[in-house]
Amino acid sequence: MREPRYSILADIQDAIEQAKCGKLALYWQRTIQREYSCKKATPAEQQAYEQLQSILSEVPQWSGEEDLRHNMENIGGRVWFCHFWIDHDSMVQLTEDRNGEFTVAYVLDTDASPEVRREAALLAQKELAECMQEWGITLLDAPVPEQMKYASLAEAASRLMQVLNDSENITG
Repeated sequence: MREPRYSILADIQDAIEQAKCGKLALYWQRTIQREYSCKKATPAEQQAYEQLQSILSEVPQWSGEEDLRHNMENIGGRVWFCHFWIDHDSMVQLTEDRNGEFTVAYVLDTDASPEVRREAALLAQKELAECMQEWGITLLDAPVPEQMKYASLAEAASRLMQVLNDSENITG
């Protein structure tokens, strides 16, 4: 029995609708591009992909940060810190949900060289340190354990700072 062939047509059509509104963040553009290039496209997929590329060339799109802020606001949360890189698939973010709990997320592109990854981590640390100074919080002295959620902004920011100190072990 043959396995059903995966079609990305529905994903491309969803992306087209988002792109028409200028709300297709770079992350999703790259995801569609990666999926499309990894398979033999059907004529319908090819036509839809070409339509998407045409729209993307004509309509300015959201940044990753705008997309994240919009999504967090829709669920009653807040973005405290985020940085998305345009030249490689990397991001770091610190968000607060509607219950007041903090989440740290980070991805450094495994396809980027170790030097680029280190440079990205150092830039994020520098920007986060500036934000922490504005927020009036300091780094915690003790290591912060890896968790899904953190009770305080200082705890979450300290965890993110600790992770960025070890950029070689962050994968995406």
